[in-house]
Amino acid sequence: MGLIFIFETIKLNAKYMSFKIFTLQLFGKLKPVETIEKQRKMLLDDYNEFQKVENSEELKKYLELESEINSEIFKKKKAEVESLHFNGSKEFNQLKEFEGLQKKQSLKKYFKVANSPDLIRFNKLKTDEKLAEFYKLQEYVKEGQFSKEKKEIELQIFKGSVEEKHWIDYKKLDKSIEIKVYKELHNSDFLKKHELLAKSDKLKNFVQLGNIPDKDKTKLEEFKRLKNDFELINYFKFEKSKKLKIYRETAGGLQLTRYNELKAFVENPDFKKRETFLKDKKKFENSEANKKYTRFKQLLNDQDLKFFFKFEKSGLYKNYLDVAQSFDLKRFYELEEITSSKEFKETKAYLEDKKKWEKTDEFVRQQEYFKMKQLPHLVKYHKNKGTNIFNFFNEWQLVFEDDFQQAKLDTEKWSTKGYLAEKMLGDNYSLAGDNHIFTDGKNLQINGKLNITVKKEKVKGKVWQMPAGFVPVELDYSSGIISSWKSFWTGDGIVEAKVKFDPVQQIVSSFYLTGEQNIPRLNVLEMGAKNRIGILNLTSDGKANVNGMDISNLKKGKWYIFSVEKSGGNFTWKINETEIFTLQNSELKEKLHLNASSIVIQDVPTQNLPAGFEIDWVRCYGKGV
Repeated sequence: MGLIFIFETIKLNAKYMSFKIFTLQLFGKLKPVETIEKQRKMLLDDYNEFQKVENSEELKKYLELESEINSEIFKKKKAEVESLHFNGSKEFNQLKEFEGLQKKQSLKKYFKVANSPDLIRFNKLKTDEKLAEFYKLQEYVKEGQFSKEKKEIELQIFKGSVEEKHWIDYKKLDKSIEIKVYKELHNSDFLKKHELLAKSDKLKNFVQLGNIPDKDKTKLEEFKRLKNDFELINYFKFEKSKKLKIYRETAGGLQLTRYNELKAFVENPDFKKRETFLKDKKKFENSEANKKYTRFKQLLNDQDLKFFFKFEKSGLYKNYLDVAQSFDLKRFYELEEITSSKEFKETKAYLEDKKKWEKTDEFVRQQEYFKMKQLPHLVKYHKNKGTNIFNFFNEWQLVFEDDFQQAKLDTEKWSTKGYLAEKMLGDNYSLAGDNHIFTDGKNLQINGKLNITVKKEKVKGKVWQMPAGFVPVELDYSSGIISSWKSFWTGDGIVEAKVKFDPVQQIVSSFYLTGEQNIPRLNVLEMGAKNRIGILNLTSDGKANVNGMDISNLKKGKWYIFSVEKSGGNFTWKINETEIFTLQNSELKEKLHLNASSIVIQDVPTQNLPAGFEIDWVRCYGKGV
């Protein structure tokens, strides 16, 4: 593209066209972007609300209510309701029957007892442990268990008992010489010392010396010395004693076993307890049987139990039990619940009310209909229905949009390489005369808006030169390009973008549409060396020619909505929804894709760098999608 933008010609009178923009702005015909976006949002909100209401159950219900309220059936129902009366009604008969049951004597007596303090006390005693205890003790006494246990206790004495026999046997054995000797020697220090000497080397040496020949004088002298040893003399004396013999005979005998058994028996706490019990002359008075009997006599005189048995036999209580399961009582409660219910009272009041119609479900629905009829969103719905206020939304559908709210460029929608560049080279390239290289997205900033930034920096790339083709070069500026060729091509429809009009003379920033070739191309907006809209084509001698309109009178640094509507070969440009320019062209009938780029055609003053081409959003609409 490059230098062709400098030498192009414009067919239309640029001054006239620029004056048109000036006039539109002067007389306020070019609405501010803020106003447009606010109105669009309000209209879209109204449209969405209209669609929501139109498809809502609420509207369906409203129309159903409207149909019902205006029907003959509804009017007939109203007349029938207003003809109803309480006398002779089902409710009247129920109330009359209930009043008759209230006067019945058996029921009066029943209610005298029901919920009375006496009945509450009686029912509480029914589950009281005291009553259960009384019945249990009564059975214990009346059935003879008490008398049996009393007799058995009184027959239990120590004299002649098994316990007494074991005690006598134990005492006899304890006094016997055998047990006395055993108790004296068993585990005594004397016996332990004797048994240790029996195993000692001294005794063993003495025995051995006693068996040696008399010729060994040394050993004979040792034997004589040991024979006179006091400890050994005492050992042999005790060893031959009757006491040790009795001890040894007793230690392994049945007598000792029996003694130990009896000793364990009589010293056991259970024996002691049993002995005390058998010797106790008041054992019956202290027995469980006597305690139970005493408790039984106490309960016979208990005031609560006297009351319980008296109340249980009373005529009022018998009547209470008879009525409790009766049909009369069941019917009384049924009628009491019915006649005291909110529904019965409301029905009675309703039947007695001359304005009973207002108590019906039909009246509620009628009021609901009147209330719904005043709802603002339904009022607005009926106001807008049948008008052309939403024609745009009904006629056009959004087919492509990007508001650049993501953290980075949406590569599903945009390529950072031009269509021909990708197809021919697989990379961006520049034309002869261009001072920039398109980087692969490095010059694109996304922060709620797209900013294609031109920077002064040495960048390597390729330039198309005839006849050499693509030639490697290093240029002084970097820039960027986005293209929708990967995701979106449009035929007839509307393409629009919100762009900041901030031209830099040495940079051509464009938002445009092209087909599979770069020329012809439809400029939605071009700003920089020239500020214009229109269609760019080539003359027969290869020079660029723009059929369009100058827009230099737009206010710099302001946001504008630039749009083009394509319908066959007819093109209409709008700025901020105001029609600016129309054109016919039969060449741009193919599918087109979106492009935005900034190219450097001259050296840019340092104070103007970096330079940005800002786009807030892009939207495309189509029909019959």
